[in-house]
Amino acid sequence: MLRSLVHLEDILMPWSGLLFGLFAPISINAHRRESFLWGEITAYFAATGLLGIGLWWWQSEDAASGWTWSLCVLAGLALAFWWYRIGVQMLDHSKDRLTKKSSLVRVGRTDVRSVASALPAPRKEYDPRIFHCENDFFLGVDVFGMPIYWGASLPHTSISGTSGSGKGRKLQDLAAQSILNGEALFYLDPKDDEWGPHALFTACQEHGATYHYLRLLPESPFQINLLDGAKDWEIQELLEATLGLADVGAGSDFYRSKDRHAAREAARIAASGNLTIAQVYRRMDSDEYWHEESPGFLGKLGELAEVDAINAKSGAFSIADVIANGGGVYVVGSMTLQAVKRAQQMIFVRIQQIATARDRMEGKQRTVCVIADEAKYHISRPVLQGLGASRDKGMRVVLAFQSFMDLKDCPNDLNPDMVVGAIVENTPCKLIYRLEDPDTADWLARKSGMVLVDDEARTIEKNIVLSETALGERTVRQGEHFLFDTNKLMNLPSGWSVLFGRGVAQACYVSPYRVTKSIEAITPTAAPIAEVATTVIDAIETVPSVPTKVIRKKTGGNTDDEFFSLE
Repeated sequence: MLRSLVHLEDILMPWSGLLFGLFAPISINAHRRESFLWGEITAYFAATGLLGIGLWWWQSEDAASGWTWSLCVLAGLALAFWWYRIGVQMLDHSKDRLTKKSSLVRVGRTDVRSVASALPAPRKEYDPRIFHCENDFFLGVDVFGMPIYWGASLPHTSISGTSGSGKGRKLQDLAAQSILNGEALFYLDPKDDEWGPHALFTACQEHGATYHYLRLLPESPFQINLLDGAKDWEIQELLEATLGLADVGAGSDFYRSKDRHAAREAARIAASGNLTIAQVYRRMDSDEYWHEESPGFLGKLGELAEVDAINAKSGAFSIADVIANGGGVYVVGSMTLQAVKRAQQMIFVRIQQIATARDRMEGKQRTVCVIADEAKYHISRPVLQGLGASRDKGMRVVLAFQSFMDLKDCPNDLNPDMVVGAIVENTPCKLIYRLEDPDTADWLARKSGMVLVDDEARTIEKNIVLSETALGERTVRQGEHFLFDTNKLMNLPSGWSVLFGRGVAQACYVSPYRVTKSIEAITPTAAPIAEVATTVIDAIETVPSVPTKVIRKKTGGNTDDEFFSLE
């Protein structure tokens, strides 16, 4: 019987070593943390393991088993070390996942590494036209799939976001709704979007509106007379705004005053004979006086004269007719050709002139909507100054740009900060798609407003093997955070935007405006052949201009001046 017990102890003895090696460090650590009950329990197990080897030495003569016991002690110590070094942290993660959080805790701050979980999920594509309705504007669907409407007449709107984030699809959707509501729409596109003209053409076909495709690029046909029906002061404003003739507070203002004088003379010539820019240029170019007095102005005017699309004697359509009768005009410009960039700026100003000059005593005027994609290529002083007043005169402007830094790339006669301020203050409706500029994202995050969040605080302690573990309790305190912070604004999924201006900022999604391409959508509306021929003939004529002032001419080698008049 005794030998059988000894044999059993030979089997159990090594495991008593493992018991000792494992629970001895646990007991020591528990007493260090003043967890006395747990320390006493683990000390009992450690003592049991130690007692096992004592009993064996007392009844057994097998020395080899002593080595086995020693190895088991070391294994137990290694297991205890692994547990305190790694195991407790794995346990912390498991407990955190299994813990049911209090419903009283608010949403916390975002982490850019896991911000995707806080962003709206991609939605199934839909046809925006099913949500279109008269006398209102559909902006998109919310995170629950419910349509969002502005609820009144849409004001000036700014749409911002990086390339490919979804700006184009929203511009096309707004253009279609503008046609649905019987407005006069001018879609200014300097980058020649692939689908823009087809979307506008389809909308005009669906709602029975006229459509014109105005192409300002070289090799385009004669299409309109941009100065048709303009008064002399309106022409002067067009020239001064788009040719950069305003004073900038530098020594070059002396020459700009001469250029403005030339602009006044050009405006008088154009208005008196209802001439085109090309005809005015030919007349002034034939007069040596203007070559000496304002060569810079004459050179810029000559560049505009080469844009055939705006120099038809009598165009196939006019801006005034479209404003009066409604319809859509898709204008393709350029982001690189200086003459075309000036022409597209001039078109914007001319639309604004005609729209704001209408007699409001005649009743409600037709709304004129201008969509300006890549807004920095259309900005001029009259446009910015007119943003604040044009809405009361039946005009809406939709400006699309990538960021505030993009807007600051403006003409030299404009203050960049003033440009940003004017657009921000005068566009109550803002749709912000994914941004790349942190400064723009930070400003918009602050605009989204503050919400209350809960910041969590935990107590971390260092155990016996220098591994940090979290204690069971945590502290939650109230804090403030932005509703849409920079992490969200810079990581929005394609098609999702943040809508500002309609109550609290909210997420808004719009699907592409799907249409079929058509050759009619990208065919310029050419002026009649007879009118083009007349324009060419008039352009060849070299009738000198007649300045209204007496010109001083210096005689060579004589200090006295000789006066004469071209009249």
